[in-house]
Amino acid sequence: MAAIQKTSESTYIFLNISDNTLDDIDRSSHLDNQLNLNSQPPRYGLGTLEKLPLEIIHLGLIQLDIQSLTDFQRVNKRARLITTSIPQYKPILIHAPALLRGILNIQTARYFTCQDLYNTLSTAECDTCGDFGGYLYLITCRRVCFLCFTEQTDYLPLLRQDIIRKFGLDSKHIASLPRMKSFPGCYSPRGIKCRRRRQTLFDPSAARRAGIAVHGTIEAMETYATEMILKKLPVYQSRPSLCGRPDGSGMHVLRPPRVEDPFDAQCCNPRRFMGVMRAPLLRGMMVAPEWGFHCLACKPHHYGRPLHWRRMYMVDSFRDHVGECGEIVEGKHVPRMKLGE
Repeated sequence: MAAIQKTSESTYIFLNISDNTLDDIDRSSHLDNQLNLNSQPPRYGLGTLEKLPLEIIHLGLIQLDIQSLTDFQRVNKRARLITTSIPQYKPILIHAPALLRGILNIQTARYFTCQDLYNTLSTAECDTCGDFGGYLYLITCRRVCFLCFTEQTDYLPLLRQDIIRKFGLDSKHIASLPRMKSFPGCYSPRGIKCRRRRQTLFDPSAARRAGIAVHGTIEAMETYATEMILKKLPVYQSRPSLCGRPDGSGMHVLRPPRVEDPFDAQCCNPRRFMGVMRAPLLRGMMVAPEWGFHCLACKPHHYGRPLHWRRMYMVDSFRDHVGECGEIVEGKHVPRMKLGE
């Protein structure tokens, strides 16, 4: 168990827990530290953009996707100065620069804007369950808690062949789907090594919506997917199980078409951790970000809510948690009935 630091009599934070999300991957690709610019004024301006008030330029820039905003600030020093002065962008650079590195590394920076990212970081709740969400799912910029991103299908990125099989999509439908490029490293609390070439992984929610849009209903989509599998089975069964390679170098086994999803090890599934990073709650430039904390009385509980040890809280949500599970006495939740006995 990782070392902890108590933040009160009833709460604590982890000091060095290693979930092996994208945070823990070696950061071989860094953004420049745009805040440490030298004091010399820029030699070049931004042409006709200089005629606009700075506030108008900011309003335009925050509507750019993260990749376009990054490209803009690389134009020259003046562009970097203007970008780093954007009120919504500067706190992200100061308090969560790793998120920007991660978004660029896995190539999801085209799918949401600077304003989208700031809005998500300014919202405390998990997009799925409403708990404090201590992580960001970087394919579609959703705030999420540990239990949801390790258990819910919405946060398990899929391979191309999986979304074709599950949702009955073809290449033209897939072209516009949000996706990421996996980054080599070790993922999940088990530290599973993923050193192969970078894989393209698709957002399952977007793929499912696309499938429903193409086929009209969920039932029609599932029926089509099943029919496609059934059509492939006779082709597989009609071939010999082993066949020689063209160059005569040996034999290979023909695999049957996949009928079911591969086993999902959930919190031990490395794919669930490839597009996720820790994310603070931003409260503005002058207020320190909040990262959430854990309940000390729940620390021994490893199965199921509301007492699961990986749930995180803010001050208000922790008050609700105590109201639901009971006051904490000598490190344990004590229901109100027992307190009154």
